[in-house]
Amino acid sequence: MRAVMYGAGNIGRGFIGQRFYLSGYETTFIDVNADVVNAINEAGKYPIYVTRGTEYVPEWVESVNAVNGRDEQAVIDTIADADILATALGVNILPFVAPLIAKAILARKARSGRPLNILICENMIGSNEYLYGLVAPHIPAEDKDFFEANVGFVCVSVGRTVPPTPEEFKAQYPLAVCAEPYSELPVDAAGFRPVGCDMPPIKELVPFSPFAFFIERKLLIHNMGHALMAYMAYQKGYGFIFEAATDGEIKYILTRALLESARALAKRHGAPLDDTMQFVEDLMVRFENKLLVDSLDRVGRDPKRKLSSGDRLVGAFKMVREQGGVPAHIAVGIAAGYLFDMESDPAAVEITDYVKANGLAKALEAYSDITDAADVKMIETFYEMLKNKAPFADFVEVLANMKNTH
Repeated sequence: MRAVMYGAGNIGRGFIGQRFYLSGYETTFIDVNADVVNAINEAGKYPIYVTRGTEYVPEWVESVNAVNGRDEQAVIDTIADADILATALGVNILPFVAPLIAKAILARKARSGRPLNILICENMIGSNEYLYGLVAPHIPAEDKDFFEANVGFVCVSVGRTVPPTPEEFKAQYPLAVCAEPYSELPVDAAGFRPVGCDMPPIKELVPFSPFAFFIERKLLIHNMGHALMAYMAYQKGYGFIFEAATDGEIKYILTRALLESARALAKRHGAPLDDTMQFVEDLMVRFENKLLVDSLDRVGRDPKRKLSSGDRLVGAFKMVREQGGVPAHIAVGIAAGYLFDMESDPAAVEITDYVKANGLAKALEAYSDITDAADVKMIETFYEMLKNKAPFADFVEVLANMKNTH
């Protein structure tokens, strides 16, 4: 069996590539980084250092090769002959590769007529519709029937954390990546083509439909909690996520924010609350992993996107409101996000400068589409408390009052 992994970065190598290898596939990576391509072809394997307890355990990924993404014909031939394709490129890169994917689909139709399913491992709600919309215009009218019936655009929820690899590992093995043990791979069962086909034989693949629950679980619980920790930890001068996860005051806010979101998400989708709470419990343990040296710069970067209306923090805040809850603890995370003024992050500087010039209420309207007076007041309250370094006991009292009076 042949798999193609479009993107040989951390997720491509550190998660999906390993799933393919453990499932018996020979995997071809496509990447524009010539050094990475050459290294994969020369070594034919690479290690993943999995964080287990207080040590790294190497797990090898073999049966791999690579082609240069700038070699158009090689890309087309590789995809045309594959059994399955996955992308982990970043949403901004997809428009550039969509024409090549379309050409590969047409070549595939001419050569074998076999179906092709594309696992879209991008951090974006609606990634399947987005990539479909990029590829479809490049399919001629006479090939549309084949395209619609035989090409599956499959949404994937990527939950595995792949942090920066320690330098000593990279020095020994340039292709080495580091990852946490978590390796569940939820996919949208409705995206596969042809309709009713068997699922591809991939270890820990979890087909599910309707899939919105899994996408929102990742964004509105996992990513929300991650961002909340980053922005609160920044206020305390920490540098890494595990420091936030083991700080009792931050953990108090985090735990209750996760519960607010989890209850609302289960209610929204009619999902078992116990399963959702188990996800939260597992997540708390994963956040505390000291070997995942996840920096605040990475997790908090681009608050302009991460504080936008449908994204992690504000999306969770609005979902809790929609389901009749009080998102007070999530509001603390939003307030901290508007204080995230990391100088190396242009988006952070833009937002914090806007607040200084126009006030938080106008910033909430402009960046988060939050205009309800009660919501604005709630976030403003915590913004001022964080800004003025209020004692933690004050936060506990204010939060309790907000919960009890709504």
